This record gives sequence, C-alpha cells and structure tokens, in this order.
Amino acid sequence: MPKTRLELMSEQEARIEAERNKNPELFPETTWVDDNKTLESLGIYIPGKELLAKGFLKLLPSDFIVEEITSSGRQTTVSEDSENLENKPGETIYATLVKCGLSTIEAVEELSSLLNVTRDKIQYAGIKDKDAITSQEISIRSVSKEKVLSINSPHFFLKDIYTGKGVLNKGQLLGNRFTILMRIGEDLHNKSKMNESFESLKSLRKEGFYNYFYLQRFGTPRLNNYKWALLILRGEYEKAVRSVISDPGMREIPYFIKMREDIISLAPNWEKVLEKLNEFPLVFPTEIKIIQHLVKSPGDFSGALRQVEEQVMLWISALASMLFNRKLSAYAMAKIKPPHSLPLFLSPDRNDWLPYSEDLEGLNLFPPEWNNLRPFRSIQLRHREVETMDRAEIHEADITDEGIVVQFTLGKGEYATTFLSHFVNLMTGMKPEEISENIIDVKSALKIGEIKKTLDYFSQLNKTK
Repeated sequence: MPKTRLELMSEQEARIEAERNKNPELFPETTWVDDNKTLESLGIYIPGKELLAKGFLKLLPSDFIVEEITSSGRQTTVSEDSENLENKPGETIYATLVKCGLSTIEAVEELSSLLNVTRDKIQYAGIKDKDAITSQEISIRSVSKEKVLSINSPHFFLKDIYTGKGVLNKGQLLGNRFTILMRIGEDLHNKSKMNESFESLKSLRKEGFYNYFYLQRFGTPRLNNYKWALLILRGEYEKAVRSVISDPGMREIPYFIKMREDIISLAPNWEKVLEKLNEFPLVFPTEIKIIQHLVKSPGDFSGALRQVEEQVMLWISALASMLFNRKLSAYAMAKIKPPHSLPLFLSPDRNDWLPYSEDLEGLNLFPPEWNNLRPFRSIQLRHREVETMDRAEIHEADITDEGIVVQFTLGKGEYATTFLSHFVNLMTGMKPEEISENIIDVKSALKIGEIKKTLDYFSQLNKTK
C-alpha cells in the first residue's frame, strides 16, 4: 500500500534532521528579506522600501488565509461549517476544498487518488498558496456524491457539496479574500518605520500599487523557473531537463544545492538519478516525474517535460511575468506614470511582444520561436493585457502584539504579496528570535469571527518549517 503524504513528510523530516546533525554547515539559519536588491533580480522595483518595517510572512500556514470568491459571487470560507447549497440537475459534484500545507495541484492529485479517478476529472478555477490555509471551489466528474462525502485527509477537507452541470474552468472566479498576519520583530517598537508602513497602507487605499508578478510566480525557494522557459522556447529540451534537476536556487539551502550537483553528475544513468531523487519525494516531485519518463524512454526530453506540462505552463508564464515586471519597473524608476496596461509577450501578435524586444534580444529569444512550444498542447498563445496598477479593497487592519493583521480582497490573478510588499519589507526563512510562534486566529484578532475548528483540524500541519 502506498505511503500517505503525511507518512512521507514525517520520513523526510527525520531524514533532513539526521543530515542536519551530520552536516550542520549545509543547513544555515538564514532570514530572507524581500528588499529592493532582492526584488530587482526578478524585475521588481518599489520606491521607498528602505523606510518600511520588516514583517515575517507565513511563519505558520494559519498566518495566511485565502478564501476564493466564486464566479457567482459566493464567498468560500476556511471555516469547517458547511453551507446548505441547493442541488441542481446534473452529474457534476461541486465542493469547497479547504487545504493546508500543499498546493492546489498537489491537493487535486491526492484527491484524484482517493476518489480513484483520473486527474482531469477534477477541475478548479485558480491555484492557491501552499504555505497557507485556503478555500476554493472545485468540480468533480464521474464520482458519486456519497463517495465525495466519505473523503478524509489530514491535508484537506471538502464542504459545501452540491450537484450541478458543467465543470470549472481556469480563471472562473471573481477574486480572493485574504486575512494575513505579518509578524513584526524589532520594528514593532520603531515608531518611524511602523508609521511609514501604516501611512503607505493608507496611500495604497487611495492610489493603488504597482501590479508586479511576485516571487511565488518564479517558483520559491529556487526563483529560477523562468530560465527553464527560456531553454524550452529555444528548443533546448535536454538543457531544460538538466537545469530543472541541477540549477541551484536563489533561496535553496546548501544541502539541496550540493545534492543537485551530485545527482546531475549521475546523468545519463537515469535509474541512478531517480534513486537519489526518491530519497526526498516531497522536495523533488517534479524532477521525479521527469526522470521516471527518461528511465523508460532515454533521450525523449520533450516527452519528459510533457509529464509535467502543468508546471511547464507555469514556467512559460513566469518568463512572461519577468518581462512584464522589468517593463513596469522602468516606468517606476523613471517616475513616469505607466500606461493603463501592458500586453504579455506570449502572443502570436507581433505587436504584443515588440515592447519587450530589447529584453528578448538580450535573452537570445528575438523573435520568439513559438514552434518549440508545440509538444505542449495545453499551452496556448493568446493576446492578454495586464493592468499596470492595481487596487485592493482593504476591509480591516490592526496592530497586535505579534504584528500587523490585515484583511483585504483582490481580483483574480492578483498577488497578495505584491500588495503587502508595498507597505512592509517581507521576511521569510529563519525567523528572528524576537518573533513569537504563537498560533493566532487571525479572524478573531480582527474581531470578524473565528476559525478555531479549522486550526484544530490542521494542527499537525500548522507548524513552522
């Protein structure tokens, strides 16, 4: 019987702890700060960041609550309480998926296994954060309502279950409501920085913020997935595969950077490569799927990448995001008001990628060779305009003993971290000593309800990394 995700996680944590004890120098305690120097490497520039307080983000999954607003305007919640929604004619089961500690893609893979259906029978409108507690609507086909009701997992639960017609499509949502705690350390007592952060928050309510694609778009902690897109667009599929396995990440710990070097040295003995990757199945899930194909079909590198086509789509989008960020930053640095919107370069229309010609030439990608995307059938080139400025609907904000708690709503495809980074220097990684690890019910802190039952349900997962 296959091991559960929780069992794999427990084994992996034990292995990492054993390796840490043997080689502590490969596990340095590093706190990462999203200051301008870091952000500019991904094309992002935010004026005045050096004046803002530092706030630790996602110390615990419960610090970051995301609740989807469906296309019909229904607000999903992470509460365990289920709505009594009307069943309509049809064979599709709709449900709210509430998850913790894994991405939407990973949750759907686990759910498809539990329901014994193929992955394509479960659809969703948007991908939600991994290191968070999130709620979103999903649609399920070829399964009875009774079987859906019987599903149980420590990583997620299903509620608001009803029947209807059709399926959910990507982008079929209105937006997301966020309730977030940014844990402030020493800056909590720095009146100048706290005042600057709150004044920035007030101005964001009036003026909006630069609509950058933020770090998670680039695959944390490695932050280099756009490089794999470059290789794929050049038709260099083998180089892309090797890069996915071996390239060090910007925020990856030295242990795994060294492990990647050791693993790629075994290529093209793909059986040996797979053996090493399988030591950490939750660290290397994408790499494992790619190499499993090469074990069966050595030399078929485009076929290997097709095994993770959903990830390839994200990499290609990350490259488009990087180019968009660079263009928008040029306006911000020059203090010039940007146009209302910019096109993404992933378009058959020459006018959509000409604005990025200088960057594309520097990347040896001008003009783009779209034929190199043909192996990936789900990747479609189309015109898409992205607004350069955005505005959050800020509902509540307060300072607590732990830091700043804020609730706000953003439209679909918009990053909470982009908004937050305009009034706080976000920190991740090793938490500073002065920051507490107390579990906080963020809704209760803002006096807008509570999620105690959900916190109890995810108690095994709601821990610091």
